Amino acid sequence: MADFISVEQLNEQFTLKPRFKIEFTDLNIYDRLSAYQQNKNLDSVKIKCLDEHIWLSIPQSDRRYYSPRLHVEIEQKKKGGILHCTFGPDPGLWTMFMFVHFFLGLGFIGLLVWFYTNLTLDYSNFLVYILMSFVALLWIGLYVFARQNRQKAAPQSQQLLKALAKIIS
Repeated sequence: MADFISVEQLNEQFTLKPRFKIEFTDLNIYDRLSAYQQNKNLDSVKIKCLDEHIWLSIPQSDRRYYSPRLHVEIEQKKKGGILHCTFGPDPGLWTMFMFVHFFLGLGFIGLLVWFYTNLTLDYSNFLVYILMSFVALLWIGLYVFARQNRQKAAPQSQQLLKALAKIIS
């Protein structure tokens, strides 16, 4: 039997996509996964498998924008293996979130160039200070937004962990 991490322990992590590992001794994990996927024994969880990658997600009818996905990668060893698990949002939402971060970073670098130019030309930097503060506040706001959504998704994360425990036990 594998030792599972609790959702509360995952939510204490600083990262936005919490990760954990589970060691297992069952060599027929692929057979179990395909049986659950074909029989649809887990009505509350949708399972997709591709080689050593498994995605557990909430069904479309119960899904919200903050609903988590559990990505599980199987590392097979001679006497069992390791499941590398990562919680994350829907890939479309995550991509949008990363693009917003990228453009905020690009804007911040542009503001730094503007700040340096104004500094060397002895111009006023008042507007640059305001815009840099605004970008920094947006970054903090995005982080707080992500943390709050992770808290909202805690019950669904627990549901995915229970489904994974049912599959591998």
